[in-house]
Amino acid sequence: MTNVEDRPPPPVGAYWIREQDYPALLQIFDDGAGMPPTWQEWLKMAEEMARGLEAYGHPVLRVVIDPATFAEWCAAHGTTPGRDGRKRFVAAAMAERYGDKT
Repeated sequence: MTNVEDRPPPPVGAYWIREQDYPALLQIFDDGAGMPPTWQEWLKMAEEMARGLEAYGHPVLRVVIDPATFAEWCAAHGTTPGRDGRKRFVAAAMAERYGDKT
C-alpha cells in the first residue's frame, strides 16, 4: 500500500485556444463577454494558471478547442458552448487520455 503523500499530483486538464481561433470562439461561447478581450490577455492568464499547477507537480494537459467542431460537440453532449461545455469537453479529453477516475 502506498501513502497518498507519496503519489504524484494528478494530471489537470485546461482548455487551450489557438490565437487564430480566439475571435471565432468568442462568438461561439455563450459566456464570451466574460472572456478577456484579446487572445494575448487570455494566454497570459492561461499560462499563469498552468505554471501554478505545474509548480505543484501537476501535469497539465492542454486541450485545444476547435471552433469548427466545439458547438456541435456541446450539442451532442447536452451542454452549452460556454463554461459548462468547456469543463465537460476537457473532462472528456482527460477521461480519454487517462481513463475515467470518477
